[in-house]
This record gives sequence, structure tokens and C-alpha cells, in this order.
Amino acid sequence: MKKFDVKSLVAGIIIGTVGVTTVFAASSIKSVNLSSMKVTLNHVSFPLSKPLLAVTMENEQDESVYAPVNELLTNLGYGVNYDVENNTIDLIPQNSISQVNIDKSSSNGNSVLNIANYADQRNIAESGSFQAEDNQTLILNITSDIKGGTVDLFLFNPNGEEQRITIGSTDLTKEIVLKKGKWQYNCSGIFRDGGNIKIVGTIK
Repeated sequence: MKKFDVKSLVAGIIIGTVGVTTVFAASSIKSVNLSSMKVTLNHVSFPLSKPLLAVTMENEQDESVYAPVNELLTNLGYGVNYDVENNTIDLIPQNSISQVNIDKSSSNGNSVLNIANYADQRNIAESGSFQAEDNQTLILNITSDIKGGTVDLFLFNPNGEEQRITIGSTDLTKEIVLKKGKWQYNCSGIFRDGGNIKIVGTIK
């Protein structure tokens, strides 16, 4: 673990990227370290944009681990909206939000990946898997006009090797040569200024 000066924590420990801080005053913190602990989602590696923090409070022996709360909740299926005026985090279950209509048909190949954000929800969190054969190609068609953030699509081949595609506010098409076996994907991101994103993956 890499240790850093507690005095650098001006308003407490940042545990999210939506402006939320812990209620702990810096004077009550004994030590803070960057944690090397890994996070997985459904046993698939889930890289976080901010590091985990191992915190020890005064008069305590054991460390507590703090994580970016908005990223974790997003990947558990919640919309996370921060109300600045009321200093409140609003958690919106996916099943209470109308999902963007996704066309799951494809006349030019086998559609194996169809994901999009939900209406009025400024984040996305999806994971899944698909089966591929040697010499097949995954065609990713991405349409996006998101603003105020990015979305990362992680693809893991059958050997667990990772490919990362970072998506901004432009449309793009990617072709990925596949190898035989089970592929997994994890797509997550926050775009605070709105917009929509849709990713359709077709095997040919």
C-alpha cells in the first residue's frame, strides 16, 4: 500500500465522484493508505476510476476500506443522482426506470451485445457474456452524444485478457477479432451533463 499525508484531506475522504465526502473530520483519522484490493463484478474484474482507501480511525486497530460509492452502486443497477441543493444522493433502481428501446434484431449477423442507458439516467452499468468461435469478428456499433463524462467498455477474452474502449460524445465502429470461447464484457460510466449511449455488438 502507498501511504500519503492525512493533512491533504481537506474536507474528509472522497468516496464518490458526485461530490460526497465522509463525515469524518481529518483529526479523527489515524492513517489513510491506498489499498491494493481488487473489485470484481460477477467475478469479472471491474477497474475503478478512483482507488480504494484503507482508513484507520483513532482508537481503532482495524482498517476500513472505502470505495467510490457511485461506481459501485451504478454497477449494482442503480441510477445515482446527486442533488447539490439538498445535499442528497438519490438512488433509482433500474426496474423503476423506463429503458431505452433497443432493437435486438440484426439482419447481418448474430447480435450478442445490446446495451444502452435508461431514459433520463446519466449513467450506465451493464455486464454479460457471449460465446464465440475462432476467426469470427465482433462488430461494435456505438452511437453516443453523452456529455460531462465517458463510458468504458471492457472486453475480456477467454484467457481473461482485457481490451478497453473509452467512449465519449462521438459515434464509432470497432471490429475485434475473436477467439473460440466465452467472452465477457463490463460497460460502465457517468455523464453528468446528459445524453444517450447505445452499443450493439454483432458477431460475423
